Amino acid sequence: MNKKLVPIIASLIVLILLLDKFYFLSVEERMEKQSLKEYEYIKNKNLEDTSIIKLGYLSIFIADFDTEKSEEILDRVIEIQKENGEISDNVNSKLSTGLCVFSLIYGYKKTGKEKYKEAALKGGDFLIAEIEEWKATNEIKITEISKNARHEGDPKSSLECYYWTSPNDLGIMALGLGALAPYNTKYSDYARELGDALYSMQLKNGGWYDGYTQIPVRRDQSSWYVVMAMLGMWQCYKNLGDERYLESLLEAENWFLNMWDGGSVYDILAYEENYNTSLSEGRVEISEDLRFDYKRYEETNERDYAASSEYTYYYGEHSFLLAESLLINLGIKVDEEKLKLTFDHILKNRDEDPSNWFLLSLWLVRNRELEQKNV
Repeated sequence: MNKKLVPIIASLIVLILLLDKFYFLSVEERMEKQSLKEYEYIKNKNLEDTSIIKLGYLSIFIADFDTEKSEEILDRVIEIQKENGEISDNVNSKLSTGLCVFSLIYGYKKTGKEKYKEAALKGGDFLIAEIEEWKATNEIKITEISKNARHEGDPKSSLECYYWTSPNDLGIMALGLGALAPYNTKYSDYARELGDALYSMQLKNGGWYDGYTQIPVRRDQSSWYVVMAMLGMWQCYKNLGDERYLESLLEAENWFLNMWDGGSVYDILAYEENYNTSLSEGRVEISEDLRFDYKRYEETNERDYAASSEYTYYYGEHSFLLAESLLINLGIKVDEEKLKLTFDHILKNRDEDPSNWFLLSLWLVRNRELEQKNV
């Protein structure tokens, strides 16, 4: 062998070994390694002004690394909880309470401390009261747009009426109540009611409308609303075992695969009338498939559509990562190459602070079922 080639070959071998340590790992293994990096970044961060929703996600993610730090966060959550069980800092109380119920009961599982279980059950009772008030306040209302749902315009309760209801609310409430299912049948009953409503409301393409469809802009199908509905279905399937919920998750994944665009992911599937209005006003380029990225004007908070799937908001990418991570957690095989490309896209374009859904995705994969299911 030519002696001049020896150092070159040696260098190539070293390079291959280094690449093998990261790039040749499966995307699940890479996400596990990324978890350690994120923990090192956030473990010493000052969380004093952190929102209640962020605290909920952080407590879940950190619990596997540092139980004491997770307990500090959960103790703050309990301090914020109101007498009626609501856990909120002036945002959507159903979303924040549903998430924090999930985080509190996970804290109980990790520590065995009853105070976290008691706070979680108290939060669950608040969610049940919200559901009952919701049904009592709103009548069953049938609209033309709802006929594209699985219930074909024949909802069984006002919970299933898009006119009054947003699937993201139902999804996150189901995330919390489903987590409480092992502790009392009343929680499993209400979780099942929410899971059934989400199943009934799911559209033929696998997505969900944003909800409250009396508002025209809420007739779009937005990735972050779809994945919040999926969170509820994931929890209901894990704790209630109804195969329809798994069917729903797989249909929703197919919706996301249709939004995937070579690594980047479109944020929104626009409702055709909304698109036509934007087009007539010259605010959007022509599209044949109605896939767009989200564009929001900070001054007015109005929504518009961006033609590129790589627009600067990355809701679609993070929602896709979370959707696939939910399935991985259940032991279901996903498209490894698509997930890898989106994971790389996020790492390349993300902010320094990890997003809530990025952290939850890492947690889901780290706690996945290792035996894969055939579906």
